[in-house]
Amino acid sequence: MNRRNLVLSVGVTALGLGISMQTVSAQAAWPTEPIQIVVPWAAGGATDAIMRILAGEVSNALEIPVTVVNQTGARGTVGTNAVLNAPADGYTWASGGVQDLGTYKVQGLLDTELEDWHLFIAVLNAPVLSVGADSELNSPTDVATFMNENPAQLTVGTSGIPSTAYSAIQAFQSHVGGDFRAVAYDGDAPTMVAVVSGEVMATTQSGPGQAAMIKGGRVKPLAVLSDQPLMIEGVDEIPPVTQFYPDFSAPGVTIQVGVFLPEGVPQEVLDRMTEVWDNEIVNSEALQAYALENGAIFRPMHGEEAMKMARSAVAAVAWQMHEDGTTSVSPDEVGIPRP
Repeated sequence: MNRRNLVLSVGVTALGLGISMQTVSAQAAWPTEPIQIVVPWAAGGATDAIMRILAGEVSNALEIPVTVVNQTGARGTVGTNAVLNAPADGYTWASGGVQDLGTYKVQGLLDTELEDWHLFIAVLNAPVLSVGADSELNSPTDVATFMNENPAQLTVGTSGIPSTAYSAIQAFQSHVGGDFRAVAYDGDAPTMVAVVSGEVMATTQSGPGQAAMIKGGRVKPLAVLSDQPLMIEGVDEIPPVTQFYPDFSAPGVTIQVGVFLPEGVPQEVLDRMTEVWDNEIVNSEALQAYALENGAIFRPMHGEEAMKMARSAVAAVAWQMHEDGTTSVSPDEVGIPRP
């Protein structure tokens, strides 16, 4: 090789290395623009509240603005569908509870399933059976008696079908008998206003979704639909429903709440998000304080751990819905095995 060809060869090689290094640098630079977390429920609810704290923590970790955008409607599918239709580039995230996400398809509401998403969970929320502050119902057994003696007369505020609040009251009704009438609202905040005003008699929204009204004495919590009591800072311990019904079990009604990135996002996005969850989110004092104050369970997780818990919860909820006739297709037709 003569000197001229050697120089050309070295130059081409250097140019190639430069392009390669620029490509790697561009990939490693994610994120380079603001990120949006789409909340499919109204502002002021439990999902909205935790997402705003989470957005701040992720923003600090990534050193990029992370904003929350509320896109409500159609039982949470409007916001979720907006993320599905956005570019899968890591800059638009869905959020909420995995049971909602995983049961849209069996309801015929949205063509998506758990496997379409990467789950990054921050907290777990358990549903609380509550009634208006002046209600004559003072325990879960009172509610059960009313549902049996007055079928479909108990009005229960939920975030629609499918929502975890609906699944919770459905699980309770399946255990104690009787019947209820669900009334749908766009998230926790309007649901709780309806309970306080007397528009509905009861609700099974999550602890964080009810915390403010419980602390203010605006609603009366009767039991957490779990086998463990629930603490909300500043109020008496809320007893578990198993104190009244020892054999009650509803594994699908404790909600995994977090952000969901659509399948197809670049691997470098997932790698960076995993680092954030393993280092910053798991040690977040702001999220831990939120959980203690609002009756949530601080439990960051991602990857297969999050997906395994999600599959179990979605299966329980989807098949309960199917048995109650509220699905448009059988869960096994969309790949959800019977638990």
